[in-house]
Amino acid sequence: MSVESPIVTITLNPAIDQTVFVDQLVPGTVHRVSQSRRQAGGKGVNVATMLALGGAEVVASGFLGDANATIFEQHFSEYGVCDAFIRVQGETRTGIKIVDAGINETTDLNMVGAAPTHEQCAALRSLLLELAEPGRWFLIAGSLPDGVEPQFVTELIQALRGTGAKVAVDSSGAALKAAVAAGVDLIKPNEHELAELLGVELKDFDAIAAAARRLCQECMPNLIVSMGGQGALFLTAEAELLVRAPRLNVVSTVGAGDALLAGYLHGQQLGESLEDRARRATVYAWSRLESLTPTLPQGDALSERLERVRVEVT
Repeated sequence: MSVESPIVTITLNPAIDQTVFVDQLVPGTVHRVSQSRRQAGGKGVNVATMLALGGAEVVASGFLGDANATIFEQHFSEYGVCDAFIRVQGETRTGIKIVDAGINETTDLNMVGAAPTHEQCAALRSLLLELAEPGRWFLIAGSLPDGVEPQFVTELIQALRGTGAKVAVDSSGAALKAAVAAGVDLIKPNEHELAELLGVELKDFDAIAAAARRLCQECMPNLIVSMGGQGALFLTAEAELLVRAPRLNVVSTVGAGDALLAGYLHGQQLGESLEDRARRATVYAWSRLESLTPTLPQGDALSERLERVRVEVT
C-alpha cells in the first residue's frame, strides 16, 4: 500500500455540532450565549477533517440523514474530504455542547438521529469492503445509531481485517467491547472509557498505565489513552510513551481527542516511528484545543510545535 492510499473513516451516527458558550452554566436559569457555532461533526467526520488539513487523503463514510445533509456536503467540499456516506431517510442528529467559559467545562446534549435500515447497513458494508485492501487503515468512530447493534461492528471489523486492512476504533460502551473482542489494531479510549471497558476503577496514573499495558499486550498492537490535561499514553508491544503539549490557551475541548487520533493515523500512513506519531498526534490535538474550528499549522510552524512536544518513556 502506498502512503497516498486514503484512510477511511466510518461514522455510523454523525451529528451536527452546535457549540454555545456561556459565562457560567447554572441549571434551571436563563443564559445569555456569548458565542455560538454550528458545524458538521461526529467523531469520524472530525478525524477526517484533521487528516485532510494535514495533507492526508481521506474517505469519510457512514450514514447521513438526507433531510439535512447539505451542511456535511459543504464541509467535505471545503476540506477536500471524499464523501462516501450512505444517505438514510430523516435528519442527522444535532449534538448541543454547552461550554461553561468560567471553568472551561463542556456539557453535552446528544439527540437521537435517523436510523438506517437493514438494507442500508448491508449497502455500507459492501461499499467499505470495496475500498478495503491490505494495510489500508479504517477507523470506526463514535456511537451507534438506533437499530444498529454491536454485532454489526463485530462483523464489519472481521470482514475488513479479513482483507488485510487495519482497523482502529474510537467508541465506548458495548460498541467498544465488541470491537476489542472482534480483534482490532488500535483503540483510543480516554481513562474513563478504559475503566469502563475493563470493569475496574483507575484511581491514578500508575493504575491507568498498568491497565493500558495489560490490554495492549493481550489484545491489540496499538493503544492510545487520552487523559486530558495529563497528556496521552501511546503504547505498542515495543514501547510506552507519555506525551504532553506545552501549557496552552484552551478555547474548546470539542474535537481534541479526534484530532489526536487523526495525527496518529496520519503518522501511521506516513510510516513514522511511535515517537513521531505521538508528537504529530499531540500537535493535532493541541491545534484543535486552541481553536473553535479545525485548524493545523503548516511548514515551519508545524515543525516548531512538533519539537515543543514533551515525550517521556514510561
